[in-house]
Amino acid sequence: MFASERQELICKILQKKGAVTVSELTKAFSISIETARRDLLFLEDKKLLQRVHGGAISTGRMSQNQDYSARIDENKALKHELCEYAADLINEGDIIALDSGTTAIELAEIIKIRFKNLTVVTHDPNIFHILSENETLKLILAGGHFCKEENAFYGPIATSVYENLHVSKAFVFASAISLKFGVSGFSEIMTPVQKTILDISDKVIVCADSDKFEKTALIKLCDLNENHTYITDSNLSDSIFELYAENNLNIVKGPFAK
Repeated sequence: MFASERQELICKILQKKGAVTVSELTKAFSISIETARRDLLFLEDKKLLQRVHGGAISTGRMSQNQDYSARIDENKALKHELCEYAADLINEGDIIALDSGTTAIELAEIIKIRFKNLTVVTHDPNIFHILSENETLKLILAGGHFCKEENAFYGPIATSVYENLHVSKAFVFASAISLKFGVSGFSEIMTPVQKTILDISDKVIVCADSDKFEKTALIKLCDLNENHTYITDSNLSDSIFELYAENNLNIVKGPFAK
């Protein structure tokens, strides 16, 4: 196979999967590590991919912003799967912060059933309502200005509530996650609340379904962090999973992963 043919196939792999590892290329094309790296360097020079430690990622994959009502039923089974795993990281007696969003609602439904002794702070009234059905949970609602589009509170009043608290674990829900751009979202007014949640927590758990990986959104929340945990569902490609692991990121698929 000519190098040009191989490089074209590499581009097709990236278009389909969003990422590829060097080891994957050596096996697929029976080439050396050095040849695989030269192919990736050539394609990066052509601005057709971005190299990262252990492989490469696609360029220009933007996550699509959707209305809240449209997001409720989107990938619902995958959201539930990853939230089942996220709930396994919670212990009775924890003080936790729950970010807003449709995936957060899935986690709230699981928490309501599973736990009896938690303190939960949130700026999402839907989550507050769901958890209030469990009479043994202690709840704090960070109120403020209300954003109808995101069905959540924002602004200096909401952030000041969080700033006066300290939580053991924070669950943040991302619109997009990328090795190059980090964790990002679409709502400029909600980002300061999310950043405050990151600041007040001992442990940060970033949750996103597999479709959001190796994509970017308009507003950057934070860089990827070796101290954070990234939870997704079992549909995440092995290539992306391996690249994140090779970059020393604590990434875990849902409980039904292979």
